[in-house]
Amino acid sequence: MSAQLNNAFISIGELDSSVPPNTLVLKLGISTQYIRYFVQSLTHNQIIFFGEYTLHHIETVLDLTLRLERIFEKDDVMQLAFSKVLVGLDAPYSLIPAAFAGSTQNSAAHFNQAIDKLGMHMDFDADQLLVSKIKTIFPNSQIVHINSSLLACFGESLEKGQQKIFANIEQYHFDVLAFNESGTLQIMNRYEFKTQTDFIYFLLLCCEQLHIDREKTELILSGEVDIQSKVYDVCYRYFRFISFIRKPESMNFSKAFDIYPKHLHFNLYNLGA
Repeated sequence: MSAQLNNAFISIGELDSSVPPNTLVLKLGISTQYIRYFVQSLTHNQIIFFGEYTLHHIETVLDLTLRLERIFEKDDVMQLAFSKVLVGLDAPYSLIPAAFAGSTQNSAAHFNQAIDKLGMHMDFDADQLLVSKIKTIFPNSQIVHINSSLLACFGESLEKGQQKIFANIEQYHFDVLAFNESGTLQIMNRYEFKTQTDFIYFLLLCCEQLHIDREKTELILSGEVDIQSKVYDVCYRYFRFISFIRKPESMNFSKAFDIYPKHLHFNLYNLGA
């Protein structure tokens, strides 16, 4: 597969031509920094392929829309006749209790996504031009927020009677979620950061507001972070217990992903969970 688009492209795995496309799901994430996707086999509930384009010189939504179109035209995998296409947009959001979200409806540029497991709705906006292009390329796609999966998956990873705080980290922002001992969501919020000092300031602020004991409460990390990163290093100085999120037991990966860190892009491959 060629990627002559002035975008850095990496991939993991391969697609067997004998596998019917209608047994596959495409999970596509879009932002101004990247276009990345996982292909999941429904037959074995297994991730079998990953592709990522690192985008450069994206200054407007029109730039992003045109780049998406060009990538799709040259990417043989994205053109398969998938059984289902989930498109995860990364955008500012609000969480609304289901009881108060009834009057808010989806529109061409506004989305009100139900998070049934928590009885909440995720409210976010998208540019109409981008949404129109997505629907043109993938007519039967479902557009969701890329971090909607965190609400379901993080909640399921809780152990009864234990408070935990989670941080999903991207290049320029992170989302923090905290659940109390009974499993109730206390906070989900996004913070922009440039340095590890910015990062830890906002994370400690959340702990202070929620009266979280950093000597007892486990911090669980996901996203673009590893044990060698400055973000991990500063977390290690302020939290006694730190770990990386584990993949759900029901999700499998092909052998090509043996050394792939499963906390990386956790929000995308769990989309639709």
